[in-house]
Amino acid sequence: MKKFLLTAALSVLVLGAGAAQAQTGGNFSASVLGGWTWHPDLKLNNARQSVDDGYNLGARLSYKMTEPGASGLSLDADYLYNRSNYAAVAGTHLASSSFMGDIVYHMQTASPWSLYGGGGAGVVQTSLNGNLHGSSAVFGWQALGGAEYAFTPSTSVFAEYRYQNAHDANIGTVHNVGNTSNNLSVGVKFELP
Repeated sequence: MKKFLLTAALSVLVLGAGAAQAQTGGNFSASVLGGWTWHPDLKLNNARQSVDDGYNLGARLSYKMTEPGASGLSLDADYLYNRSNYAAVAGTHLASSSFMGDIVYHMQTASPWSLYGGGGAGVVQTSLNGNLHGSSAVFGWQALGGAEYAFTPSTSVFAEYRYQNAHDANIGTVHNVGNTSNNLSVGVKFELP
């Protein structure tokens, strides 16, 4: 619970900093995304385990600290959910919910295309559901990057890769769960007034 409160406080700070700067010409945006997830390094009880490929869904609220259309940093509050079937135990799946605060650099080009990359930290809730069940929240971090295409002045589509890492969760009788995921997503970003 403390970790959720810490993440909520971090998100409030990120958004508060954005609100304080909003009068100087920055902009807010909201994004929704989803895609494919795979876990190359899942560990349960310190042993590597096989997990089937799965899916992810997420949302992000961003505050860009430069003028619209200019290269620069954004502060993001980010949520991602992913789910995959646990191959070793029939009827069991691994789910992960993360709440992160990120710093992202956006590089504009002389075209509708732009590139971005960054990272962040926060809380990752790892859950086993089915024949094995339980959940645990631990500190996690992520790195992400992608390409964005603006098809109107206020709407963009993007594709991004996200590496997420959270370790040492204890879920019921399953200890030392190490949850590393790769997430390939596509999404839509809307500039907010």
